[in-house]
Amino acid sequence: MARVSGLSPRIANILKQEALSLGGDAALPAAAYSLENGECGALVMGSPALLAELADKLARHGGDLADLGERLRWCSRNYQQASTSDGLPSALGGKPWQVMGVLNITPDSFYDGGRHLDTGAALAQAGRMAAAGAGIIDVGGESTRPGADAVGEKEELARVLPVVERIASELDVPVSIDTSKAKVAREALQAGAAMINDVTALTGDRKMVSVAADYGCPLCLMHMRGTPRNMQRRPRYRDVVSELIEFFHQRVEWAAARGVARGNIIIDPGIGFGKGLEHNLTLLNHLDSFLSLGRPLLVGVSRKSFIGMIAGKQAGDRLPGTIAANVFALERGARIFRVHDVAENRQALEVAAGIGFIGGDAAGDTGDKGA
Repeated sequence: MARVSGLSPRIANILKQEALSLGGDAALPAAAYSLENGECGALVMGSPALLAELADKLARHGGDLADLGERLRWCSRNYQQASTSDGLPSALGGKPWQVMGVLNITPDSFYDGGRHLDTGAALAQAGRMAAAGAGIIDVGGESTRPGADAVGEKEELARVLPVVERIASELDVPVSIDTSKAKVAREALQAGAAMINDVTALTGDRKMVSVAADYGCPLCLMHMRGTPRNMQRRPRYRDVVSELIEFFHQRVEWAAARGVARGNIIIDPGIGFGKGLEHNLTLLNHLDSFLSLGRPLLVGVSRKSFIGMIAGKQAGDRLPGTIAANVFALERGARIFRVHDVAENRQALEVAAGIGFIGGDAAGDTGDKGA
């Protein structure tokens, strides 16, 4: 599938007819059939090969249809790249999927705030997560829960650097630094971190892109509407999936033009970051649309409020809902799962992958060969 936006009703209807002629289809909004002035989107349904064939047909029309064809050709190439990729960046183990353990060195995170402020306690928790199967430990020193206040650079560095240094030197697991500050990222990488996880997708600190380029490390770009302090104040989208795909397309191109290797970029739709319940569920349902960007998908659904809204549970009782959402996300194409509870999520994902969501023993040999 491929989502395209900014189409005139005339172009959208031609797109649908050409897709149908090849055995595919294009879902259009009601506005597309009124032929009134304005713009609309379309969801083109078909295999990567069909998208490429459709692109060829549209190219023969010339003009705006040829431009649309190029967009579909780009989607087709990215889908094929995503489906044939050997796995995640080599710095993250190169496996088809990984569990990322959350390690918040903060007093105010929504679930585990205050538990790991001491470096020893943080190291012990990282060790438990690594033993439980975490392929990445995500260390953060600034809460991004809704309504959270910003933390100064000095304070954030004081929180995370001792922890990053200890994990990097004492545990055999890659460390991700969860920060939007370039100085924090650079010093964490110098201390042994292997990845940057930026919830602002490089918009919070324009120097961050040079840090990622200089170190050649994996970089996760997340979408967030606004800031943690104001992101949940009546978030609105015309078409949340199309808008986020366009956002990521722009951010990936911007980063690549400044020296970040495309193969190092990971994208995260930012479940719960400036989105309402309907937005979150729509994004999870359409995660496979983001494969058109050709980059691995990270999801962070662990114990979040949308689970509580559905199940009527507080954060401490949302583990079953978290597992359900992560297994669903795996089926839809996600490949990194950011969680508080590593062992439980890891086992569920191993079983789902083994059943056939992505085929075989996707996360590696468990060593259990018994019946």
